[in-house]
Amino acid sequence: MKIVRVIEVWDKGMDGGFIGHLPLADTVSPQFLYDLFKHEQDKPDPDMKLSYMLDAPRVALLQPYVAEQMDVAQFDYILTAFGVPDY
Repeated sequence: MKIVRVIEVWDKGMDGGFIGHLPLADTVSPQFLYDLFKHEQDKPDPDMKLSYMLDAPRVALLQPYVAEQMDVAQFDYILTAFGVPDY
C-alpha cells in the first residue's frame, strides 16, 4: 500500500465547504512532516497517516511541495493521507 499525501482545500470558516485537493510532492518526507506536527500529537504518528489543520507558517513551509499557490487569507487547509494499492 502506497501512502498518498494531499492538502484538502476548504472555504474559510466552520461552515466552509470542501473545494478540492492539492497534491503534495512525493519528495516531501514523512520525517519532515512529522517534525512539523510531533509536538501536537497525543500518540506518535511518524508515518503521518492522520489529518492535520495547517496554520499560515506551516502552509508557508509546505508551499514548495505544492504546485498551486496557497492563500491562507481565502482558504483553510488540511494535510491528509490515504492509501492506494501498489500494483
